[in-house]
Amino acid sequence: MRSRQPRGFASVEFALIATLMVVLLVGSLVYWRAFQAQQKLTRAAGDGARAAHTLIASGITPCHTTPSIKAANIDMITLRVRQTVERSLQQSAMPGDVEQQLNVGPMQWGACPAGGESSARFELTYTLTPLLGTTCANAWVPEPCELREASELHFASML
Repeated sequence: MRSRQPRGFASVEFALIATLMVVLLVGSLVYWRAFQAQQKLTRAAGDGARAAHTLIASGITPCHTTPSIKAANIDMITLRVRQTVERSLQQSAMPGDVEQQLNVGPMQWGACPAGGESSARFELTYTLTPLLGTTCANAWVPEPCELREASELHFASML
């Protein structure tokens, strides 16, 4: 004896379930990509802080008593941080054009007490291109587009 189910009932069920599964899969891909990009940005911030710390430990101190040398040292450290962060993101295959989408904020320097501890802080902002859609505002699925990370380093002032 045959069942009395209407014809095409299985295809309607499949269409409903498949739609839900595709939406879940796309959402997982979008947020996994954003999570991976945030991890890469965190790693790059740490690399930048280590580069700054290496320069400071080698004697290029932002706490120099001569203003012109202090400014030159700060510029050198800031440049090295930016270069290191960019290189780290490029080597980690960060999605998008790193040079255009990365913003390295200005380094904020703490006071330099004689023989005391000082600090520096910088922030990174990366505009992640949406996976779906042309801009973040017009994306098919709301996506995280602006990733932020900050790093702070502490060092002893020898002067």
